[in-house]
Amino acid sequence: MKEKFLNFIFCLFCFTSIFLILKNNTEVAEVIINAVNLFFKKVFVSLFPMFILNDLLISLNIPYYFYLLFNKLFIKVFSTSGLGAYVFIMSLISGTPSNAYILKELVEEKNLTNEEASHLLAFTYFSNPLFLTMMLSSIFNMTTSIKIMIIHYISNIIIGIILRNKAPKITKSSFKVTTPKIGSTLIKSINKSISTLLIILGTVTFYMLLTYIITSIIPTNPFLKTITGGFLEITNGLNNLTNLGINSKIKEIIAIAIISFGGLSIHTQIKAILEDTKIKYNNFLKGRIMHVIIGIVLVCII
Repeated sequence: MKEKFLNFIFCLFCFTSIFLILKNNTEVAEVIINAVNLFFKKVFVSLFPMFILNDLLISLNIPYYFYLLFNKLFIKVFSTSGLGAYVFIMSLISGTPSNAYILKELVEEKNLTNEEASHLLAFTYFSNPLFLTMMLSSIFNMTTSIKIMIIHYISNIIIGIILRNKAPKITKSSFKVTTPKIGSTLIKSINKSISTLLIILGTVTFYMLLTYIITSIIPTNPFLKTITGGFLEITNGLNNLTNLGINSKIKEIIAIAIISFGGLSIHTQIKAILEDTKIKYNNFLKGRIMHVIIGIVLVCII
């Protein structure tokens, strides 16, 4: 009975969405164009080169050298091997969902086990620093923007330390130093990267459209619109936060919560990238819940 009721609600929502799309086709077209512009101007330009470079770096055995340099430190701090340092640093530079992409590559190359990758997934989520700088500077002054970014990054370190006792047993790295084949690696990487980026484009467009539909069906005040938008897609939430007339401290709390959770759009992208693997998405979800709590606490006391 419950399943039938949920199916009915879902069907009703779908037909209502079709009606709104046909009725407001101009506005819908604008939402889709904005989503595509957002993707090419902010997402594609930051992720595409990083995906390519990551594959080339793996081909050049760079993760192995990270393993040698950081193995003792990461075992002591996070109870993970030094390969975690490669994932951590590359994810910090390029932003999510590159962490899922990198972990998937390392598992497929048999450099990491599924258990180790699942554990690392919980605390290697970072919003792209260029994206954060651009979005936060339109809401806060530079000092506050930097504070929120630092809290966002430090929270991951805290999550890693908290979860260190639940880390799986570290397996001895079976990393094999191979002779680089740059030409073939580049071609394969371009194909994989484009495929992954198309998934991200579709996800971003869907959630921006979904936000428009929900706010059209259920008229909300600006505050609820910001929360709803941020829960679904991080860019929408931060854009709406810009014009929200509330206390600055509350704005900071909402901003760090939106950034730390990442929005359902990011969660869907992560699940899509990990679909053919045994890396557990649930670890990512638990990490983001912890991220939100830690981020809010730090914003309140700093």
